[in-house]
Amino acid sequence: MMWLTWRRYRVRIILLALYVVALIVFMIITEHAYQSALTSCGFRATGTQLSACSGVISGAKSHASYVVDGLQILPFLIGLILGTPLIASELEAKTNRLAWAQGVTRTRWLLMSWLTLVIPVAIAMSLLALTVQWWLTHVHASVFVGTSLIQSSQFSISGVAPIAAAVFALSFGAGVGALWGRISWSIAATSVGFWLVVGVMMGWIVPSLAPQVAVPLSAAKLPSSLGWLVSEGFRRNPGVHVGPHMSSVTSIVQHCTNIANSSSNMQTGGGNESLVYLNCLKSHSLQAVNFYQPASHYWILQWREAGVYLALVAALLGLSVWVVRRWRA
Repeated sequence: MMWLTWRRYRVRIILLALYVVALIVFMIITEHAYQSALTSCGFRATGTQLSACSGVISGAKSHASYVVDGLQILPFLIGLILGTPLIASELEAKTNRLAWAQGVTRTRWLLMSWLTLVIPVAIAMSLLALTVQWWLTHVHASVFVGTSLIQSSQFSISGVAPIAAAVFALSFGAGVGALWGRISWSIAATSVGFWLVVGVMMGWIVPSLAPQVAVPLSAAKLPSSLGWLVSEGFRRNPGVHVGPHMSSVTSIVQHCTNIANSSSNMQTGGGNESLVYLNCLKSHSLQAVNFYQPASHYWILQWREAGVYLALVAALLGLSVWVVRRWRA
């Protein structure tokens, strides 16, 4: 079974491998060009005088954005090109009947086909992940001085999570193909469903996988290396006792907003509504805060995100096996 699957998908696997190699080569080239340009300018890669070479920085940012885009789309391509047709094409062409007629169980047929693609994908993504970590620490973090890998733009393409995301994408495409049994519908469903899952993961699930740090907006200017800015909100001042008749945070914020708007309407010149708003919050023992994931949580979030993806993979495999076992031969 594994040999047959390899023969069916060897061209696609080779093309995706070439894509990975092209990304690695491009990262090496941009790192070398960036370091050479910095040397010609007479500065170190991590110096505070990087602004003097504005042309170099602009070019490095442009090249870095190409690499980031290529890395972000890779799991989607894996799910679309390898995962979607894995089961759907077999069911649509009814070639699965030949394997099942040879005494191969449906579960073994599915798992062997899946493993044939997962193994090279995991190996390629692991090699790519090592290169990405090296590249980010040498180029991306130097270009955007003061940032860290916890920043959302770097977090989504680095660490171990992209490896699990690629395996999830392949399994998601396979699961959708098993449900639909048609290539065209499976491609459309995979295209929409994958990006929906990724959006939910990065927007809601991943930022909540570790405790967030709340930093008051009234604090001094904070460095961007503080962490990943997750959201803005409000909280009661530390140490404030919450009584049974105390208004909720939401109602107080709405009350202060109304007062600020009324103050703005009564003024002829305007411009003090923000001060009125902040003073109102202060009088009710509230403070506006930013919620961060600190840089120290980078690997915690990476491993937990990978765990979530792998749990989804297990669920998708179980669903695929259940669907295939119920298909009429």
